[in-house]
Formats: sequence, structure tokens, C-alpha cells
Amino acid sequence: MTTPSFTSFPGDRPLGAAMGAAGDIASFVAELLRPQPAPPHANVPRGDGHTVLVLPGFMTGDWATRRLIEWLRDAGYDARGWGRGTNWGPTPAALTRCAALVDEANRRTGRKVSLIGRSLGGLFARELAKDAPAKISRVITLGTPVRFPIKTPLSPFAETMSGAFDPGFTRRMPDLLRNPPVPVTAFYSRSDGIVPWQSCLLDEAPGVENIEVDSPHTIMGSHPVAMRVIAERLALPAA
Repeated sequence: MTTPSFTSFPGDRPLGAAMGAAGDIASFVAELLRPQPAPPHANVPRGDGHTVLVLPGFMTGDWATRRLIEWLRDAGYDARGWGRGTNWGPTPAALTRCAALVDEANRRTGRKVSLIGRSLGGLFARELAKDAPAKISRVITLGTPVRFPIKTPLSPFAETMSGAFDPGFTRRMPDLLRNPPVPVTAFYSRSDGIVPWQSCLLDEAPGVENIEVDSPHTIMGSHPVAMRVIAERLALPAA
């Protein structure tokens, strides 16, 4: 089985795409070795303790978002990863896991949950907010494509794994650009070496915004400007 036509490898610029992806991955390694200074917690609003679920991107896991999660915990939030290893795409198990995390947090706290999704994790977050808006206060995405078709260096890997994807999620593709009925903040970067930045732009409306940062795709959640804005948005009243 092959991936649907909404994604493909950028065959018109194979060398540039490969170099962009390699540079982005190198930036991730550099960030691990020498992290950028995070915004001091004294300079951002103090969290109110509500649950913030951080969903990882394709072929990554909580290890790729750990710094953001830990920083948000120190800022006063019940920040959590998804806790199921690598994100291999929109499989039934992955989608069920995400929905269960939202349900569990909502039952445990009696409060709405904020969702942060990096890349593909942002698509999961947006669709969860469409399905259960009463349980979710806001969605924040980091380098998440919503305009298809797109050309990405990861498309060959997605094609290999597409046989395990949930057919229902695939059928949602024509509707992915529609924003969920909760506040949404979408970060994008012209320095993104994985996802074309234009594909991340939302149709802006009240409560829906695009914010540009100068960051590689793989470390957008660790960018100091993104971290500061994330804390500011999470501190706003729940929708």
C-alpha cells in the first residue's frame, strides 16, 4: 500500500531537500549538546497547574520534546508526553492513545486540557480538538502541515509505514485545513528543513493565529521565542 497523493518526495529538488533535512537533524544534535537558553520562568506567566499534553512528531517520541515538557512543568503546568514510544504515524493505536490521554486528564482534573503538537503531533492535536472541543482549552502546533499536498523528505518513510495508518484518519485529509473550534496557535519557520513553511499556515480568524520563528523543524519547541509565546498562550483563560 502506498501513501495517498497528499504527500510526496520533493523530486524537483532532491539534493536541496536532502541537505535541508540533514541540516535540520544536525541542528537537533547541536541542541542536545548545547541547548539554547530557555526563557527564565520569572519572565513568563506562572502556570495554573492544568494538564498540557505534548504530542511528538513523526518518527520521534517524548525524547524529542523532553526539554519543552520539563520547562513547562517548572513553569507550573502538569505537562506530560504521550508515553508510548515512537510516533510511527496515524495508526489506530496512536490515535486511540491520544484520545485516551485527553479523556484521562479531563476525568482526573475536571479541567480542560491544552494540547501541543510537534509536526504530525500537531495534526493529532487539531483533530482531537475537533472531536472533543469541550475537553480541550487550546491547541498549539509546531511546524505542523495543514495544507496538502506537501513534499517532504520523510515521505518515503511514511509510504513504507502507510499500510498501518488508520483509514479514517486518511479520509480526513480534505478537512485538515479547517480549524478546530478552540483557540489555535501555529508556529512556522522559513528555516524549516523538513516541512515547507507555507503548508503550516492557517486561515487566520478570531482565536486563530500564525507565528513565525527562525528555527529548524526539529527544535522548534526549544526555540526561546516559541517557548515564551507558548507560556503566554497557555496562561490565557480556557476557551
